[in-house]
Amino acid sequence: MADRIASFQEKVEKNPNQVFFRYSLAQAYFEEGEFEKASSEFKKCLDTRPDWMMASLFVGKAEMESGNLQVARQFLEMTVSLAEAQAHEDPMMEAKQLLEALDSD
Repeated sequence: MADRIASFQEKVEKNPNQVFFRYSLAQAYFEEGEFEKASSEFKKCLDTRPDWMMASLFVGKAEMESGNLQVARQFLEMTVSLAEAQAHEDPMMEAKQLLEALDSD
């Protein structure tokens, strides 16, 4: 997996404005359990495309994994709003379930 991260890091360095390379890098970090790096890269995706629901969802998940529950809540609530506006039921349900898990802690 480190090769995958290195590959996407190189692509982002060569094409810093290519948001899909950055999203793939963030995904690779997330899959490797590097949640702080993943969150940072997903947030950069949101800087470019504030309505990117899946980036918002993954920031919420990464922040939960990092123990930053207030930040996680903020992004999960944003995900619910974006999912409702974009009519994406599955991510909306996932975000709501994660919010419920935060409430039960």
